[in-house]
Amino acid sequence: MSTRRLILYLALAVAIAVAGIVGITAYSTRRPPVFENSGKLIEAMQAFARDHETLGKPLPSTVTIRELVDGDYLNATDVRVFEGIEVSLSFTADETRPQEIMVTARLPDGTIHCLMADGSALQITEQAYRKQMSQPAGGVEPPPR
Repeated sequence: MSTRRLILYLALAVAIAVAGIVGITAYSTRRPPVFENSGKLIEAMQAFARDHETLGKPLPSTVTIRELVDGDYLNATDVRVFEGIEVSLSFTADETRPQEIMVTARLPDGTIHCLMADGSALQITEQAYRKQMSQPAGGVEPPPR
């Protein structure tokens, strides 16, 4: 192998290494999106509940962010951080039932994450989610320790 070819291969390897390091650094310093419109979300849920009461309709136990956007309670830009995620919010969860699901997020890969009324978070299977949501309180049994 000629010296010229060896230098070319070394330069190519260095360029690839530098590009890889720059890419990894840029990716690792990228901050995940943060939801900053919690006030608007709460107002939207309150308006949704108020409208149901005004119309004499029973309030569902949960509402999805999609329903709030479709009902013009929120703008899609307000909840852009949840794009591709099915988020459901509870009207019934409170501190008296700590194992009740307060917020559910179904990610694009199908995993389900639940925020409980006591502030804990769980990742559960679809089967466990369906079972728990069919119970009257909508709670989730804590995982075995």
